Amino acid sequence: MYSAYDKIPVPIPPRAFSMLFFIALAFFLLAARLWYLQALRGASFAEQSKNNRQKTVFVPPARGIIRDRNGVPLAKNRPAFNIQMFLHETPDVEQSVERLSSVLDIPVAELNDRLKRQGGPRFRARILVRDANREQIEKVLANRWFLPGISVANYPIRYYEFGSLAAHVLGHIREISKHDLEQPEFKAYYQPGDLIGKYGLELQWERYLQGRRGLNSFVVNAHSVKIRDLPDQVSAIPGNTLELTIDHDVQAASDAALEGEWGAIVAMDPRDGEIIALSSAPAFDPNVFTGELSAAEWRGMVSGKEKVLNNRAVQEVYPPGSVFKMFLGAAGLEEGLITPNSTEFCPGYHKVGNATFRCHKRNGHGRVNLDQALTVSCDVYFYILGQRLGIDRIHEYATRFGFGKPTGLDLIHETPGLIPSTAWKKKRFAGTEQARWFPGETPSVAIGQGATTTTPLQIAVALSTMVNGGKVFRPYLVRAIYSHDGKKKIEERKPEIRSELGVKEEALLAVRRGLEDVVNSPQGTARRARLPEEWGIRVGGKTGTSQVVALSIQTSKREHQHHALFAGYAPAENPEIVVVAVVEHGKSGGLAAAPAVRKVMEAYFHKTRGLPLPEPEGQKEVPRVAAPAPSPASSPVAPLIQEPQIGEVATQ
Repeated sequence: MYSAYDKIPVPIPPRAFSMLFFIALAFFLLAARLWYLQALRGASFAEQSKNNRQKTVFVPPARGIIRDRNGVPLAKNRPAFNIQMFLHETPDVEQSVERLSSVLDIPVAELNDRLKRQGGPRFRARILVRDANREQIEKVLANRWFLPGISVANYPIRYYEFGSLAAHVLGHIREISKHDLEQPEFKAYYQPGDLIGKYGLELQWERYLQGRRGLNSFVVNAHSVKIRDLPDQVSAIPGNTLELTIDHDVQAASDAALEGEWGAIVAMDPRDGEIIALSSAPAFDPNVFTGELSAAEWRGMVSGKEKVLNNRAVQEVYPPGSVFKMFLGAAGLEEGLITPNSTEFCPGYHKVGNATFRCHKRNGHGRVNLDQALTVSCDVYFYILGQRLGIDRIHEYATRFGFGKPTGLDLIHETPGLIPSTAWKKKRFAGTEQARWFPGETPSVAIGQGATTTTPLQIAVALSTMVNGGKVFRPYLVRAIYSHDGKKKIEERKPEIRSELGVKEEALLAVRRGLEDVVNSPQGTARRARLPEEWGIRVGGKTGTSQVVALSIQTSKREHQHHALFAGYAPAENPEIVVVAVVEHGKSGGLAAAPAVRKVMEAYFHKTRGLPLPEPEGQKEVPRVAAPAPSPASSPVAPLIQEPQIGEVATQ
């Protein structure tokens, strides 16, 4: 019996224990879930919740300005509009893309391809149409209720005000590639959809030009319409300003001189290595790269015979032809193999073994000294000098002048060119009968033919070395780097002497006397390079003709015609500018290249000295000047009207 104070045991059935266990387990799981949501994922869900009412977007910086030496902007920025998509605001991405395709008449596959190229978080904007036109913008805004997640945003975009002017110097920008994003120099800062320099100075100076992006935070409603800005804003910092050595007006004259031609022009200050103008033709308009460029358009730019994106001044090599003779003359004087007054007889040909090397003048020039040999571009004189020097000494002196190796221009990968030697041939033809250098190969090299190839920029550096007393400068294009407002100088480039020529000053002066006669003597091959007589500025230089095909198969077709070259400088007594022009298939340096150089020099001296530009070509005849008295030791030389053709080889 139990008393009134005793607890009466109540039997609990086993199923009640089971129910209590499951209730406890449920509370435990609920607590674990709450802990997971609060402790582990709390920040993430808070951010997502925040994004429902707050949006933070990147603000792209304005790219740094590129200006010429006088402050003229060559590459700047303009406002543009991009049509973009935010995936986290798009319930059905596929449907939105299809609707946008219908609205803008852009293939769905093309829009999807643009989406695919841009990865990253869903809240990052994907650019579907870059630099949209007014009609596209109006269509998107008119249909925005049917295009969830798609909006129009204002962005600064690169703008090249002068179109193709100095295009190969400035370069262009394009959307960053997946490969670029994996590189250490881009991975830390850049993101899909960014535009970066892909060519020219835009590429080489990317880290200075890019700037730093900002952050813009604001509150939006359920329809992603901005209500108000939030205080945590980070302003974008524009890129730095590049000040170039290029002169806009001289560059414009250089580009115009190549209009309708294929070729290159380099204008350089021989006193410090500054590039005043650098042109390559045909050119392109960098503005086409700031928008959407189709695969077909891209292929058209990089392929085909025109090679539009190839910088012919730096990347294309040409046999220098008779331009090479001035450097051979300096080597002969330095080695004591000739003197300014020693002569050679030119009968119109020169024999080496069983081979006959002909002069461009079939009946010969008679007896000529160095000055006259340069003036009339006598091949035989330099055949003989080349044989005396030998191929290895030719190689040595040419290398001293800067041939056969990159000049060091900080722009784009340079083609080194080639100055042959016995060592080169032994390596090139190792294990064959051709590995030995044959005496009959030297005459062609002596007149800038055979295996000899150079870039127009190398010729400009070499001629600058000739006229500045023997200093081999590294050419450069950027004078200084300034802050984005262009006021504070951050970095300044200084002239750099890479090496000294090691040739006596009197030898260089003797060659220069001949180069002055090339332009100013009635017998000279470059009379069309003369500046107006009233300016009182004498020009010196050397013409050249670069053989394209063997003379035995040459036809009247343009692609079979010789390349035309002229390398000139002025004023002759104290040179301020060196200009080298190559006109592909121009037939003759005196006819095609010398006038191009004259136009560049006219623009330069008009700009620097305020001299009046001459009348348009064809309305005013270039005045003739009296020829210097011939050397007593030489016979008279018949006058030539144009640049002679290169010599040819006849076997007996």
